[in-house]
Amino acid sequence: MSLEDNSLNQIIIVKMKNRMTLFGCGPKLALLCLPYIILSLIIMIKYPEFFDMRFLDFPLFKVFGIIWLGLGLIFWIYSAVYFLKYFKPGTLITKGPFALCRNPIYSSIIVFIIPALAIIFHSGLTLSIALVLYIGFKISIHGETSVLRKIFGEEYDVYEKSVNELFPFPLYLFPRMRIKH
Repeated sequence: MSLEDNSLNQIIIVKMKNRMTLFGCGPKLALLCLPYIILSLIIMIKYPEFFDMRFLDFPLFKVFGIIWLGLGLIFWIYSAVYFLKYFKPGTLITKGPFALCRNPIYSSIIVFIIPALAIIFHSGLTLSIALVLYIGFKISIHGETSVLRKIFGEEYDVYEKSVNELFPFPLYLFPRMRIKH
């Protein structure tokens, strides 16, 4: 490889690190968490009583879990459709579900859907998947955040300070609920 080819490769890598992509940190998050998720599913199928949270085996919890799951599915569909409709490289989406949190698609899965399934099926392993996804999210989101800061500068800084990263609590209604990062 010549010096010219090497320089071209470095330029391509820098451009990839400085542009928005449709998938964001999703592929990195999947690589980090997929082994744990697969292992957990295998254990849940083979040993369904493992890490069973029997204290959640009451109708009231099941109803709460179903409502939480419904909210999560609605939030996920709304977030995904909104994102696909308004995503354009060079445009910062701050309205719709993105006015509630900066990562509403991940939020719907980590905060709503997986915990709801854990409650419905009283499964500690399912709940642990949400925790592993949250940790993986915190590890993998930094690259995406860096790109957004580089592209949008002060506009992103203002947005970042006004909206939670993952928990969809409107800060203008609950100013004390601001999640520090």
